[in-house]
This record gives sequence, C-alpha cells and structure tokens, in this order.
Amino acid sequence: MSKIAVLGPAYSYSHLVGKKVFSEQELLLCNSIEEIFIAVTEKKVAKGIIPIENMLQGSVRESILGLLKYKVKIHEAYIVPIRHCVAGKSKQYTKIISHPQALGQCSNFLAGKNIVETSSTSKAMETAAQDESFAAIGSKEAAEHYGLQILQENIEDNHDNVTQFFVISAEEKKISGQTRTSLLLKPKEDRPGLLFHLLAPLASQNINLVKIESLPSGKKMGEYVFYIEIDAHVQEERVKSALEFLRNSVEVYSLGSYEVKMLTK
Repeated sequence: MSKIAVLGPAYSYSHLVGKKVFSEQELLLCNSIEEIFIAVTEKKVAKGIIPIENMLQGSVRESILGLLKYKVKIHEAYIVPIRHCVAGKSKQYTKIISHPQALGQCSNFLAGKNIVETSSTSKAMETAAQDESFAAIGSKEAAEHYGLQILQENIEDNHDNVTQFFVISAEEKKISGQTRTSLLLKPKEDRPGLLFHLLAPLASQNINLVKIESLPSGKKMGEYVFYIEIDAHVQEERVKSALEFLRNSVEVYSLGSYEVKMLTK
C-alpha cells in the first residue's frame, strides 16, 4: 500500500505538494479534507497530505478538527510558498470562486467582487472551466491544467505568503534530531487559571511553545481541547517531565514529533 491521499481535484495545492514530495507514488484525489483523514485511518492509503496553517489566514479549521477527531500521527511538515492567480475562460466573468482560505488570502484583490466558496482551489478551476461566468483563484498549474486563461498573477495580499502542510499517517514515525511536536491536551475539569496550569510545566522546562489553539470538544458546551505545538521531541527528558506533570490534570495525546521543511516550488 503506497498511495498518498491529497485534496482534489487535480492540481490543488495539496496535490502539487504530493507530486513533489511523493513523485514515485500514486496520489489518491479526495473530495474533502475529512475524506483524507478517513482514508488514512482506515489504512486505504499509506499517508495523507493536509493543509494546516496559512501565514495570512491562520489555521485551516477543518484540518485542526480532523486531528482532534481522528488522532492520526504527523510524519513531516512542509512550508510551501503560495502564489495565487485568477483564471477563467474569458475576462467576462461575473463571479470569482475558490476555497475560503484562498479567498481570504486575496482580500485586497477581491474587494467589491462577487465571490463564491468551494471545497478546493482546483475544484474552483474545474468550475471555471465548465462555466464562463466564473473566474477561479488558485495555482498557475491548475489554471493551465484546466485550459483557462490566466487573467492576473500574484494576487495574494502578501507575496511572502506560505502555507504549512502536514503529512499524516495511521502509524507513528520514529525520528531523532531537531523536531517539532504536536499535542492535544484535554483538561479533566475546568478551573480558574487553567491555561496557566497548562503552560507553566512547559515554561519551567524551557520548552518553546510555537502554537496554541482551543477547540470545542464536541461533547459538552464550554468544554475545550487545546492543540499545541512545541519546539522539542516528545522523547526528550524535559518534555517527558512536563507531560508527566500535566497528566495529573490533563489528558495528553501526542500527534508525533516531526521535521519542518521548506518546500520550494
């Protein structure tokens, strides 16, 4: 089993990452991010690629919630430059369609325009290829693949725009060296100073906190799970010590330790 699940249709940014990182393996195009998680957890594929965070728009909520729901393991993280273009069959379009993240990353260009959301940037290109009333925002490669005119390039608000992607699997990857670790922390009870009690053990062990995000547990109103990223390996003694202390009041789940790599286009 060597398939890699990515968000489709062809030439979404996830698909482009998959083509570069796993050039020798078959890519399974999925209709949604959740479908990628399902394919991974049911072991229909060896790995999946999900967008996790954009520099301009922040976390991809569907991916963060998928990490909470499916409890997969993270193998690698890739930071990818994102360059958006707008493309269509002609300049006579009346609507612009794309994934909500891409639309948010091009807010200056889109001011005053009629916008429509869809499941991926490549799905947007596919729609524009079928209906000339639409123009689509996505990659130049997707526009060329769907036979569209590139009407304008580099329409993102910030030309240093990047997105981080996770490679996920049902199995944990053994890795050493300089890594990052993602954790899910579920407090056993709500109490005053809860956030301080979550973070203090990390600070006391000189562990750098890269990211923290609260997620509704989905079980009870007002109950939250915290997703965090730290600059350390889960097997380091200082991390073990911090997590051992945390387990007195928090359920701890490690999503794995992994390298963060820059992927040039």
